[in-house]
Amino acid sequence: MKRQYQILMVSIGLIFLVFGLTLAQTNILPNGDIETMKPNFWDKLNGDAECIWATDTMATNWANSRRSLKIVKPSATADVLGWRSENNANLYWNHAGSDGADTYDLKFSAKTEGVNTSPADDDASIGVKYSFYAGDALLAEKFVKVNQTTANTNFHEYTDALYVSGTPDEVYVELIMGKDATGTVWFDNIDCGTNAGWTMGVFNADCEIPEGWMNWSTENGFANFVEDTAAHSGDYSVLLKEEDDDSDEMVFYSEPVPAEANKWYLVSVWTKTGDIDTAAGMFATAGTKEYIEDRMGICYFFHKSPLYTDFSSFDDQFAYIDQRPGQENQDWTQLMIITQAPDEAAGFSMRARFNSFSTGSVWYDDFSFQEVTLVPTAIEDYGKKGVTIATEYMLKNNYPNPFNPITNIEYYVPKAGNISLVVYNIMGQKVRTLVQGNHNQGTFHAVWDGCNDTGKLLSSGVYFYQLKGTDAVITKKMTFIK
Repeated sequence: MKRQYQILMVSIGLIFLVFGLTLAQTNILPNGDIETMKPNFWDKLNGDAECIWATDTMATNWANSRRSLKIVKPSATADVLGWRSENNANLYWNHAGSDGADTYDLKFSAKTEGVNTSPADDDASIGVKYSFYAGDALLAEKFVKVNQTTANTNFHEYTDALYVSGTPDEVYVELIMGKDATGTVWFDNIDCGTNAGWTMGVFNADCEIPEGWMNWSTENGFANFVEDTAAHSGDYSVLLKEEDDDSDEMVFYSEPVPAEANKWYLVSVWTKTGDIDTAAGMFATAGTKEYIEDRMGICYFFHKSPLYTDFSSFDDQFAYIDQRPGQENQDWTQLMIITQAPDEAAGFSMRARFNSFSTGSVWYDDFSFQEVTLVPTAIEDYGKKGVTIATEYMLKNNYPNPFNPITNIEYYVPKAGNISLVVYNIMGQKVRTLVQGNHNQGTFHAVWDGCNDTGKLLSSGVYFYQLKGTDAVITKKMTFIK
């Protein structure tokens, strides 16, 4: 199924081409609903049920440390079991061997329970193997073994070093229980980098982030997924929580995905708030390039090529949630922005984000990035009608009407100021706030999908949509058919 949006007018002299947008129903972002519970950048090595993204123990005891990579091996197997990292050599901002030959620091933490002791060889050993390749040639490799003098050990940090005599284009880390090894082991905080200046690290080294995502947070904050019985959909959502008002930032951000230059896209996410900081004038906004302190919402931007071996982001834009007084605890509300990829765009990524000094909690769910296609729907010759640029507020008839599943609303703002566009039912009760925030002068568009502010699909019937601006209130009628 595809959805139609009439949202764009392109002027040719005084002739306007009116375009619709055809929206494909494919979300380009992987794991946008945060329901795929797999550790990002790690894959199981020759195992399945024996390799667990564990929550029962981890290497550090602080708010953001909740998971580790676990291997359970009750008996000997035909091959090793464990976890294997993706190639970290030149992934995004990693540049292994950028200075040629170098010495790499190797580090990880491990805990054991009921493992075999005094292993006779590598087949009976437990540890982490670091491998460096140039093309198909192995440059260097080291297997750093876990202490197996006793069957049970608490988390211990293991360190070593390895000289690599060349520039690797592949770097892999494997968390291994040898084929003859038995028992249970947990791995955490796995890293690898040069000891003379930073050139690379292991992505998702702390084993905390789900497939498709990355993050950063603060000592007094949290930015990660949570199991949430009140998620917008499914069993998981993302929580950003900040307890201090320091000048730091927190983000939970997607890996870049392909995007096509000059193509139109729909960016959306659902948010819910808890005890957030508020202030007068902190309206919700659509896409803006303005970084504003104390604000919460999303940041989205495009990337230049190459997409996976660099992280050259540009054209940063923000969309902020409603932070006015009285809005400290909002139920699920959708942010939705239509944007065009710039000329040099090769990819896209988005972030759940707290800017500096923000406090409180925001839950995020159902992140989405979808392609839209321009389709001409009409030609309006305003030259023949003698129409000039409007000097007052205008609210056009929604299109289509009646509608299912989506209708488009165009409105004109003659001067900068605060604007709201709200949908009411036939009883005069507010059911959906489509727009709330500061606008510059210009023509704008909103989309309504027949849902209320909590995301529940409403019943068929007549609804009213009302535009409010400075000294202006305009109301029109539309019909929703399920």
